[in-house]
Amino acid sequence: MSFQTDLAFGEQGELFVLEKLHYKYPKAYKVKGYYKEWDLFIPEKDVGIEAISDRATHKTGNVVIENKYGGAPSGIETTKATWWAYITKDNLYWITPDKIKECIKDNNLQSLDCAPLNGDTKRKNLYLIKETLFKEYITSSEKINGRN
Repeated sequence: MSFQTDLAFGEQGELFVLEKLHYKYPKAYKVKGYYKEWDLFIPEKDVGIEAISDRATHKTGNVVIENKYGGAPSGIETTKATWWAYITKDNLYWITPDKIKECIKDNNLQSLDCAPLNGDTKRKNLYLIKETLFKEYITSSEKINGRN
């Protein structure tokens, strides 16, 4: 996989979540370009949503939560989103950033330092959270039947 392929896959996930949001919030939109705080916005509620697409959870059993990129805080450490929509091959999980942080703290999880991959030029730090554990902290989930 290349960076461009991963980027396109992530954008596809954002549009998938946006389509679901439009049923209840027709003014919801995808933020154009790079916006560190969130990917989607619901003006009717003044709520930002981070959409994360993970094509490997069904193989590894883990969800991946980034907390540093190039040595600087990122992901869960910098998000301003009210909700995270975490998309796996088979599920769409809704969780708040506070619940993700609670999961990390409650279980004394340590982030892993990862070398650049797939065209990235900087190292990143990630939390690997077992999907079964992650599910204990979600607000809701929906089966989506093999999106990847």
